Parts: sequence; C-alpha cells; structure tokens
Amino acid sequence: MKDLYEVLGVTRSASADEIKSAYRKLAREKHPDVNAHRRQEAEAEFKEIGAAYGVLSDEAKRAHYDRYGEEGMNGSAGGGVNFSGGGLGDLFDVLINGAAGNVREQVRRGSDLRMNVKLTLEEIYAGVGKDLQVPTLLQCETCSGNGAAPGTDVQTCVACSGSGRQREVRQTFFGQFAQEVPCARCAGRGRIIETPCQACRGDGRVRGKRSVSVDFPAGLDEGDRVRISGAGEDGELGTPPGDLYCVVYVEENRYFQRAENDVVYIVSVSFPQAGLGDTLRVPTLERDENGEILMGEITVPAGTQTGSRFRIADKGFPNRYGQRGDQICIARVTTPTKLTDRQKELLREFAEESQEFPEEHPRGFFDKLKDVFIGD
Repeated sequence: MKDLYEVLGVTRSASADEIKSAYRKLAREKHPDVNAHRRQEAEAEFKEIGAAYGVLSDEAKRAHYDRYGEEGMNGSAGGGVNFSGGGLGDLFDVLINGAAGNVREQVRRGSDLRMNVKLTLEEIYAGVGKDLQVPTLLQCETCSGNGAAPGTDVQTCVACSGSGRQREVRQTFFGQFAQEVPCARCAGRGRIIETPCQACRGDGRVRGKRSVSVDFPAGLDEGDRVRISGAGEDGELGTPPGDLYCVVYVEENRYFQRAENDVVYIVSVSFPQAGLGDTLRVPTLERDENGEILMGEITVPAGTQTGSRFRIADKGFPNRYGQRGDQICIARVTTPTKLTDRQKELLREFAEESQEFPEEHPRGFFDKLKDVFIGD
C-alpha cells in the first residue's frame, strides 16, 4: 500500500488545511466523470486519494497512522482506532455509485471511436470537409434497438422494478452506509429479454458503417483531434451513441514543408538570376475557386547565394486567432551541368575578368592534406 501522505502529495508535517486543499485538488482532477475515457482507472485513483484523506483528515486516525503505519490500519498494531469495516475504499464507492437510493445508474452510452484521417498540406492550409465511412455498432433495424425478437416484449425486471439498481447496506470505518448497486438479475439494465433478436443476439446493435461528414478547420497539425458528437458507437438498447474522434495525420508534400505556422518552399535560382537578380513567380498552397494554384512573387537581388530567404506575407497556416504565418522561400542556386562551347567560352571570360579562373591542374585533396603536415 502506498504511503498516504505520498498519495495526497503532501509532507508529514502538512497542516489540516494543506491536506484538505491537496485532497480537493486531486479529487477534481481524478474524478471519474472528468476522466470518462479511462473511468475504471480513475475510479481506483479516486478511491485511493479519498481513503488517504479519510485517515489524514481525522486527528486520531492520523496520529495512529503516523505511529504504527499500515500495520496499525490493519489492526495488527496499536489500538483504540477502528480502521476495519468495509475497507478504505467503501465510502468512495458510495460517493461514486450513489447512496441511499437517490442516484441512479448512469445511462450506458455507446463507446467513443477513434479514426485516423490523412490530410494534405493544401487541405490543412484552407480547411476541408470529408465524408467518412466509420465502422461501428449501429442500432439493430430488426428489433429497433430493444434487443427482443420481433413480436415479443421486453419484460421489466421484478428484482429491481426496472430501475436497474438494488439497495445494499455496507459497513465502513465511518459507519453504516446504504448504497445502490447494479441489479444482479438484469445486470443493471432494468429489463429482461426472454426471446433475444436473432439479428443482434439481444444486444440491440449490429456491426456496420456510419456515414459521417466532418469539417476539418484550417490550421490543424499532426496529432490534432476533431470531435464529432454522437458519431461513435450506438449505445445498448437504444441509449445515446458515443463520440467520434478524428486524429489528423499530415501527408508528406514533395515541395512544401511546415514550420509551425510558416510554410517553407525551396526555390531554384539559376546562376544568371542569382548573379544579376530577377523577379520570380513561385507557387503557394493557396488555390482559386477552380482549384488552380495561386502564384506569389519574390525579388531575388543580384549576388543571391544558396540559403538566402525571401518571405511572402500571410501565405502560411492560420493560428487559433485566424492570423496566418508566412511562406518562406529558400534559394537554391543551381549550377548548369551541360554547357555549349559558347557558354564555356563566356564563363572562362567571366572567370578571367573576375580573376576567379580555376587552376589549370587543380591539386587534389591529398596534396592539400600533405601541405598541412609537411608545409610548402
């Protein structure tokens, strides 16, 4: 068993107010209703912090625990303080499940579903609507979701009078508590199906696909989720459906890359353009009403080098306030690989004029390496 102070995240010298504050904070964070996606684990954590608070908030129990530790709680050491009964978690079963018949079992809604959806950068730039076919459990049409064979009736459970709950009295270290538990006869459903529907075998649901239209807003990123309420699995016996969570994956783009809210594009600049300067038209992620690419313009100054950056404002992805990033164009100066005799002649003249003509017999790497160790 964990140390009770460690469970609440307080020191052994913590005051009563500090213990109460820590408990309230954790109770809000760990409450099963807040953590519906992992309810079973959350209930265990909620019981644990509640049990710890039940001991540390009581001066006598806290003193006994400080002196004897876990053994004292089990009754194997010390005396005078009763930690026995239904166990430390019993009171919090009551808090979660209801007490004295005033809380009914929560409606068993359908399970939530997750679906991975791959989007292009163009779709993320502008936003897009998608029609999806989602594999799920759907209400059985044969029995209209009640689980009973056509022509037969669903019987009200006589053990719980259709409530799905039964009253139970339990003993805890705080005293005697009456609480409600799921009815054992009908498994908490409140009704009995004597002749199950053959199509769904009494479940009220069958495996199928649901057509769902999803709007993906502009600016989403890898791993973002879009929630569609009520598009998950249908609930048992006609209860409400769960939700669908579409998880975004971004399709790799051959030309563009995302950098936070900016988009990066590598623009090829020819040797003459880099040397003399030019105005270039470059593609963006933006499309017109016909789906055609809209072009942007950058001015490449004379003497541009590979790696130089040019910015086109407001052509990036939007943030949550609707403000768009920029398109960053990175220059890559391309060297011609196939030259005519005339082009070679002109380049030689250029090299002579600029005094950048290469050596007639360029020295190799190992010759230069030898100079480093031996010297000229």
